Amino acid sequence: MSGEAAEAEAVELVSRLRSRFQGALVGLAVGEALAAPAVFGRPGSFAPVRDLLGGGPHDLPRGAWGDDTAMSLCVARSLVGSGACDPIDQLERYRRWQRDGEGSATGECIGIGAGTARALVDGRPDGAVPDGAESLARTVPLAMRHWADAEALRTAVRTTTAVTCHEPATFDAAARCAAALAAALRGAPPAAIVEAVDAAGAPASAAPLLVPSAATAASPAVVLAAAARAFAEGAGWKDAVLRAVNLGGPADARGGLAGALAGAHCGVEAIPAAWREALAGRDEIEDLADRLLADALVGLVA
Repeated sequence: MSGEAAEAEAVELVSRLRSRFQGALVGLAVGEALAAPAVFGRPGSFAPVRDLLGGGPHDLPRGAWGDDTAMSLCVARSLVGSGACDPIDQLERYRRWQRDGEGSATGECIGIGAGTARALVDGRPDGAVPDGAESLARTVPLAMRHWADAEALRTAVRTTTAVTCHEPATFDAAARCAAALAAALRGAPPAAIVEAVDAAGAPASAAPLLVPSAATAASPAVVLAAAARAFAEGAGWKDAVLRAVNLGGPADARGGLAGALAGAHCGVEAIPAAWREALAGRDEIEDLADRLLADALVGLVA
């Protein structure tokens, strides 16, 4: 291969990676924003979501997102700011978001769960309070930073998850979520991405896309399985995310994850342009994706 051909191939590879990196982080945020009208609802109790509208129980403006994306962006800022997976820095960023709304879409801390709120106040998770599914969204920037290093990714996921979570099932779900995201970023086919999720001993592709009971709907493992199922069945980014969102319940966590998986696989161009343009904080989200890509590429040759 000539020098010019090799250079052109390298440019094309970086271009594809950039689209997937932006697709993962923008997809997370747009997916969560789409879910606003369906959060806490049961199918049939709300009009099926077909467009980016805002509203819902948190009365979000169109294009605004809640706790899943906010905490994921805290992790992303920490990674690019400190150059490492620093749980102390992450905790301080979460606390500023909780206290002051720093880095949120609306200037307020929206949607924080009881377990997460308690962990941020106490500085450690409370073993008596169930973990929340927002732990899964925090794996998105970790998978981007360590997309080519499975061991570093596992370590970073465990470190980050432990800031607010304590249940073994949560650590397992977070690790599987990160592995699926990294596979998508590497260009793996959908079957391989879904296989990485493997919920409850059976591939998510074989699990029924049903509405679980209220007691289990928000568990990280159930949210992950449903998001992966929506990704597997969806005909493109939009269809996958709307499938996840319209199940109601923890629609924000599920929609965000489906959006991240589909965005990492399809690239940012697959997300409807009008929805990307309406996204709160779009410029910073895209910039963080680019900075995570730059750090990841430097790490490959370091």
